[in-house]
Amino acid sequence: MEKYIHTLFNEKILIEASKYYDIQAQDLYMVGGFENYIYGFTKNNTDYIMRISHSSHRSLEQVEAELDFVNYLAENKANVSLPIKSINNRLVEKVNCLDGSYFTISVYHKVPGTRPTRDSLTDRFFINYGKTIGRFHQLTKTYQAKETKRYQWYEDPLFINAHKYLDKNDAIIHGKFMSLINKIKQYSTNSNNYGLIHTDIHMGNFFVKDDELCVFDFDDTSYMYFISDIAIALFYYVQGIQDTDKRNETADKFMSLFMEGYKSENHLNKEDFLTITDFLKLREMVLYIVFHRSSDLENEPYAKRYVDFYRERIINDIPFVDIDFNCYL
Repeated sequence: MEKYIHTLFNEKILIEASKYYDIQAQDLYMVGGFENYIYGFTKNNTDYIMRISHSSHRSLEQVEAELDFVNYLAENKANVSLPIKSINNRLVEKVNCLDGSYFTISVYHKVPGTRPTRDSLTDRFFINYGKTIGRFHQLTKTYQAKETKRYQWYEDPLFINAHKYLDKNDAIIHGKFMSLINKIKQYSTNSNNYGLIHTDIHMGNFFVKDDELCVFDFDDTSYMYFISDIAIALFYYVQGIQDTDKRNETADKFMSLFMEGYKSENHLNKEDFLTITDFLKLREMVLYIVFHRSSDLENEPYAKRYVDFYRERIINDIPFVDIDFNCYL
C-alpha cells in the first residue's frame, strides 16, 4: 500500500470495524498484509479473518464486486474462503477517515490447513495447484457480474500511476513497462482466454490441507488473460532462485505437474498459452514497481535483493526462465 495510508490507520479504525461484527478491538490480532491490513479473530469457537482496505486501493463498490465473484465460485464448489455478513447484513462495511477517504471492512471464514512450505510440497500438491486454477478459469466463463464490475487489468491504479513510483533513473523500465502493456492489450480476447480471474494465486494466498488448496485474498481480481494466473504461479515459485540452471530445472518440474492438473479442468490453445513469456515479464516489472512504491529498500533486504537482481534483467530483456513452454501443452 502507499506509505501515507499508514498515517490514516489507527485504533479508532479497529474499534469501529469491530463493532460491525459484534466483537471488541482487543479480540483482533495482527496477521499481516501488504496491500491491506489483515487481522484474525475467534467468535463462537470459529476463526475468521478481517481485511481492512483503504479506498485509494479499492472502492467499496469494487470490494462488493470482488465478493460477488467469490460467492459465485463457492456456490460452484470451488475451494475459496467464504465472506460473512456484518450485523447490518452487508458483506462490506466502511469506516470514514478525517480526510474524506475511508477504509472498507470485510470478514471471511479462515480456511482450513496451513501456509505451504517448500519442504512440504508433493507432486500431488503441484497437480492440484494447476487443477484449482483451471477450475476457476472454467467457472469464470459463465460468470455474470452484477451492475458494478471489477476493472480491466490495465485499469489497476498501479499500472496507471507507475510513473509516480519510479525515479528518473528507471525511466527505461517505465518505458518497457508501458510498451509491454500496449503489446498485451493487442492480444485477442474471448471467453476461452479472458475473463474475471484472481491474478495473484501465489503460495501466500492459499492454505493447504492434505495436498488440497483453499484460496483466499481476491483483492487483485480483475478481467485479465487466463494465462496470467499460470504465469504468476510459476513466477512466484521460482523468482527467488538466482542460479540459472536451478531456476530452469525448478520451473520445468513445476510446469510439468501444474499443467497436468490445469488441463484436467480447462484448456488453453497454443497461441494463448505461449504468450506466457510476456506475462512472466509483466509480473517481473509489476513487482519491481510495487517495491519502489511500498518498500523502504534500504531497510528491507528481500525487496532490495529483488530490485538489484531484476533491474538489469528488465533493462536487458532477459527472459524470466529459459525453458520450452511447448512441452507443457
